[in-house]
Amino acid sequence: MTDFTYQQSLPLKLLPSYGRHDFVVGESNHEAVNLVDNFYKSKIYGLIITGPSASGKSHLVSTLQNKNKYTILEANDINEEKINIFELRNTVVENIQEVDNHIFFLHIINIIKEKNYKVLLTSRVPVNQLDIKLADLNSRLLAYVHTKILLPTDDVLRGIIIKISKDKGLLLSNLVINFILNHLERSYLVIYRFINELDQLSLVQKKKITIPLIKTLLK
Repeated sequence: MTDFTYQQSLPLKLLPSYGRHDFVVGESNHEAVNLVDNFYKSKIYGLIITGPSASGKSHLVSTLQNKNKYTILEANDINEEKINIFELRNTVVENIQEVDNHIFFLHIINIIKEKNYKVLLTSRVPVNQLDIKLADLNSRLLAYVHTKILLPTDDVLRGIIIKISKDKGLLLSNLVINFILNHLERSYLVIYRFINELDQLSLVQKKKITIPLIKTLLK
């Protein structure tokens, strides 16, 4: 393990809460956040956000639903029985790596474009690595603006730990936070799961959060 060094090149800020937690903005996601913040008023027609599981893609795009009445669809919604494509306007499709009906998916994004609306897509896999045999769909997706939510930097992980802990009523010292950052994988999902487990352990044992308590969870 390397010693934790806290370097904050970009100032952290907390967006207004649109879900369970405020969205923490830092070096690993600021480009995606800026694009989404300005998407509705930009000239960008199609935007794809790629990032690992639990990186905040869904939380981020939910801000569009709240501000501008975007319809948010999941991959399993992409079929003729669930959607009337002629009723779609500004639309988000989540987890496009799981879309099976590529022909209908292409119809959806073509109709949205013809009506001069916008489409935002999220994926855990880069578009050029998706298993898409339909050439027209592939070329359409590659032509969109692409942005990534990268693996979290220390500033983002620290912000996430602080925010989740506050939401759960947990008081973590800087010493404890540094210990967590030193001993956990740099992963959004790992951090979320660990803080949830730490919360449960603290409730069961009725103890405050200390490094010895954390060590019992890491065993």
